[in-house]
Amino acid sequence: MRRMTGRLMAIGGWLAWQMTRRLARLPRMGDVVARRGPAVVAGALFVLALLPFVVPMFDPQPQSITVGAILDGRTNGVGAWVRLSGNVVAIDGSPTGEEGSFALLADAINPLHSVVLQGDVASVLGERTNVTGHLAEAAVTIDPKKLPIEATVAGTPPTIVADRVVNLDSAPKEERGAPWPLAIPPLLLGLLVWIGGRTGYPVFRESFEVDVLVTPLAPGERVPAAYGGRVGSNSADLGDPAAVLLMVRRGPTGNVLTAQPLSDSGPAPAPVPIGGGWTSGRTGYVYTVTETVPAMTVRSEAVEATLLFASISERDRVAALVAVGR
Repeated sequence: MRRMTGRLMAIGGWLAWQMTRRLARLPRMGDVVARRGPAVVAGALFVLALLPFVVPMFDPQPQSITVGAILDGRTNGVGAWVRLSGNVVAIDGSPTGEEGSFALLADAINPLHSVVLQGDVASVLGERTNVTGHLAEAAVTIDPKKLPIEATVAGTPPTIVADRVVNLDSAPKEERGAPWPLAIPPLLLGLLVWIGGRTGYPVFRESFEVDVLVTPLAPGERVPAAYGGRVGSNSADLGDPAAVLLMVRRGPTGNVLTAQPLSDSGPAPAPVPIGGGWTSGRTGYVYTVTETVPAMTVRSEAVEATLLFASISERDRVAALVAVGR
């Protein structure tokens, strides 16, 4: 799990690193502005993740009401765009004296309250149906004795709105919904970029899996490694590490671990002791997009760097000579 987390952090760090590099190449773009680029991009992605929730808010919606609200006059009046829910039953004839197709909607909450629907009623017939339309003024006359049994409650005729009908929309307006799955990709990508901008690249993650029985390096033994940070007066970026040779030499009070940066041109600098005074270290791994490398961070008077090793055993043999956190 820790390695998976480290790899995800490395991916985010790589994305932020690439953004910073490309922004720094743009004209009139300083290093400070370039370093803030990942935070700006992450913020833009977070805003993008909000769009699936914000955009639907601008979609106009009808007023969701009950038939009882129409009976009591608790609506916006004639022309109001409304949504009703209930059982829809077709009725014969014209309750308003006008031509057209009509049905009766029995309210889902109070089936004894009904309202006449006019329009394409065949498409909305059935139980627990949602319909949308506009209220229109009309004089409704229906003989309760001629109502279909489905339009009654155990034979009891309902109270029908007498001065309003609902002119149905050509298609019922869908209720507003947020397509939240669309928010997941920009949200995750924004988190990766934001975390990557804070952790940097590559990513060092501490691990407490140290072989305490490993044999420390003996005097005269050498371990080739790479470093990112400062070794003496030399420095290198962890994203482009430099070579270093770790050696153990005999000192007046015991063995001393030294680090000698290697140069491609010219003589190599003098070895720098790791130890004496105060020295601390942490073992773990450095994660990149493509690989996981055993590593150790070292802080001393002359060295403040992350050391990269070819194998875990080499790292642990060097760590045995440094006061690392367990």
